[in-house]
Amino acid sequence: MKRESIIFACFGLMVLFLLSLNIEVNSSSTESLHLPSIIADHMILQQQTNVAIWGWDKPGNTVTVQFRDHEVKTTVEVDGKWQVKIPSGKAGGPFNLTIQGSQLITLKDVLVGEVWVAGGQSNMWWFVSRSDNSQQEISQANFPHIRVWDANTSPQENGWPANTPQKTIPAKWELTTPKTVKNFPATAYFFAKELHQKLNVPIGIVHLAVPNREIETFLSQPLLAANFPETLAFWRLQKDSKTRPAQLFNGMVYPAIPYTPRGFIWWQGESNAKEAMQYRTLFPSLIQEWRSLWGNDNAPFLFVELANFLEKQTYPSEDDPWPRLRSAQKEALKLPNTAMISTIDILDENNNFNNIHPPNKQLAGKRLFLAAMATVYGQKDLVWSGPVYQSVEFKENQAIVTFDSAGKGLKIKGDQLKGFAVAGSNHRFFWADGKIEGNRVILTSEAVKQPVAVRYGWANNPIGNLYNSAELPAFPFRTDNWLLNLDESRFEAMSLVELAAYIQTNILPIQPEIKSVWDEVYQAIKTDNKPLANQRLKTLINQPLEDEKLAIALEIISEKLRL
Repeated sequence: MKRESIIFACFGLMVLFLLSLNIEVNSSSTESLHLPSIIADHMILQQQTNVAIWGWDKPGNTVTVQFRDHEVKTTVEVDGKWQVKIPSGKAGGPFNLTIQGSQLITLKDVLVGEVWVAGGQSNMWWFVSRSDNSQQEISQANFPHIRVWDANTSPQENGWPANTPQKTIPAKWELTTPKTVKNFPATAYFFAKELHQKLNVPIGIVHLAVPNREIETFLSQPLLAANFPETLAFWRLQKDSKTRPAQLFNGMVYPAIPYTPRGFIWWQGESNAKEAMQYRTLFPSLIQEWRSLWGNDNAPFLFVELANFLEKQTYPSEDDPWPRLRSAQKEALKLPNTAMISTIDILDENNNFNNIHPPNKQLAGKRLFLAAMATVYGQKDLVWSGPVYQSVEFKENQAIVTFDSAGKGLKIKGDQLKGFAVAGSNHRFFWADGKIEGNRVILTSEAVKQPVAVRYGWANNPIGNLYNSAELPAFPFRTDNWLLNLDESRFEAMSLVELAAYIQTNILPIQPEIKSVWDEVYQAIKTDNKPLANQRLKTLINQPLEDEKLAIALEIISEKLRL
C-alpha cells in the first residue's frame, strides 16, 4: 500500500484507537489514585516542553499536579483515567512532583533533561556487560543523572507480550551505577553517556527493545488490520512464533505512551531480513504511528543500518537478505526528521563474523550521538554521516559516482579501493577499479565496456573500504532498480542440458581461461559425456568466479551430473 494511504489510515484511526484503548484497559472501577510505573521517583522529564503526566483515580475526582512553579488540574474521566500536561522548564533538579487526588502522591528526585525512547530487537537490547571493555565501562559508570526505565524486565528477556493494551508493567527508573549499568541496554547507554557529557544535562532512556522480534509486534493491531491485512493473515499460519503482531506494542510500548520524549533511537531488522519488500512500508509505518501516539509528528527518529554479518563478500554483488533489508531501511529516510547511521564496519578481523551481536556497542552509540548532535541539537557543521550515494553518470566505459557527506574528502582504508561493482545491460556485475577525485569515485572494469549500473557493498558482509575525512564508512547502495532475490529453484527445475544452454546464452564466463574450461564442460554435456563434464567442472568450480549467479548455476550443474 502506498505511503499516503498508510498515513491517512494512521491518523484516521488514531482517535478511535485511543478511545477504544481507554475503554478496553481501564474499564474497571478505580477507587484510589495510582500511577503507571514510568511516572515515578527518579524519572527524567523532557526539558523545555509540556510533558504528559497521567494515572487513574475515582471517576469525577479532581486531580491536581504541581511541578516547580506550575499547577494543573483535571477531572478524572468515566473510565478512571486522567491526564495533564505541565511545563517542565529548563534542565535541572532534583525536584519533587506532587499529585493530589483521592490521596497525595509525592514523586521525589525528579530530574529535567533529555529523554529518548530506545526500541528494536537484540542489538538495541544487548547489555553493557556483554559489550567491549565491559569491566572498565562498568567500573566507571558513576552517572546518577543518566537513568533508564527498562520495559523489558521479563525474567526470560522476552518482554511482556499481551493480547490487549496494558496500563503499566513492572519497571522502574534506575540510576547509573556500577551495580545497575551492567544490565543496561548498551547502545542506548553509550548514546546517553555521550549526550550527557556533551550537553551537561540529565539523560533519560525509555527502553523498549526485545531480542529476536519482528517489527510487526511493535505495531498496533488497528494499524496492522487497516494497512497490512495480508501480514496478519501470514502470521496466523505461523505456529512457532514467540510473539504475535501487536503483542509487544500492547504489553510494552503502550504502557510508555504518552511519556514525552525528545525523540527515538531504533536498531532492528535482523528478524525481518527475509521480508525486505514488506519492511519498506512496515518501518515507515512504525515511525509514523509512534510519533503520532507520543504526540509529536515531527519527533527525531534515528536508526541503525544493519551491521556487517557472516562470511566476507566473495562476489561483486551477492543476492543476500541483509543488503536487501538495508535498502528497505532507507525508505524511512523519505520521512522528515529521520537519520540513519552505519555499522557496516562494526565487526572487524578481530571479531567473529558469525556473531549477529557485534560487541562494539560504543561505536553504534557514538554514531547515533553524532547524528543527534547534528540533526537535533544544532551542530550543523558536524560530519556525522558516512558518504551517501548522490548520483551516477555513465560516460563511455566509466561510471562516475558522486557522494554527499564526504566531509573534507573521500578516502580509502587500505591500499586500493574495494567493494564497487558495475554491470552492463545484461545485468551481470563485475568488480570495478576505482579512483577518487574529491567527492567522486571514477569506476571502470575490463569486463564491462559500457556500464549502466553500480553497486557498492552489496553483500551481507561487504569488503568496501570507502570512508570520509571523519573516518565514517560509506553506505552500501545500488543505482539500478533491477529485480532482486535470485530464484535458485528456476535453475533446479531446468534439465541438465537446459541449464547448460542457459549458462551458454546468458551468463557465459568472461575470463578467457575460465571460458575455455566451460566450453569443454558444455560440449561434454551436449554429447552426454558426463564423466568428462564432471571432471572439467570440478576444475571450473575451483576457479575464482566473479558472477554469483554463474557460481550458483555451476553448483546446480554439478549436482545434476552426480544424479
